[in-house]
Amino acid sequence: MPKIKSYYYKLAIELVLNLYEEGLIYEKEQEDYLNWIPYKLELAVEKDKHVIDGISFSLEGLKCFIKKMEYVLNERNISSEYEKISYCGPEAEFEIIFQNKDDYWEDRIIDTEVWLNASVIEMQQGGYFLGYKFNIKFEDLKQFVRELKEKLQALLQKGEGEEMIDNSI
Repeated sequence: MPKIKSYYYKLAIELVLNLYEEGLIYEKEQEDYLNWIPYKLELAVEKDKHVIDGISFSLEGLKCFIKKMEYVLNERNISSEYEKISYCGPEAEFEIIFQNKDDYWEDRIIDTEVWLNASVIEMQQGGYFLGYKFNIKFEDLKQFVRELKEKLQALLQKGEGEEMIDNSI
């Protein structure tokens, strides 16, 4: 399961994104925006756990999310001026923002913000977002993207077998 953990002495935050087959709508001949991949997003912050479930990515949206994370990974090779890269979930249920940090750290670090729409978190009221800002290792984001692409590829092969976008990272 693709996951990211916060970086510091104590691992206090863990983000897990699980794509699953139950409810998968995939036909290779259809446009990507007509294909849907169900997911469960879990954000564990110390003793609290926030869960978003029962919502699906369009294949187009999931590919966009992967491309944005790949941009963050590739940005270190082309610039020292780092942008904030943002992705909002398909139904505005979450937003994730990444920004590379300066290279004076021992490990390459990425600032990460996760905002969750309270109305889609189990047992919460609506009208506001819960947000967390933390750092992750560059290598951990790279692993997260790799695992997410592998999981997506496996699901698509069960559907009808579409080749996944660039797997070079």
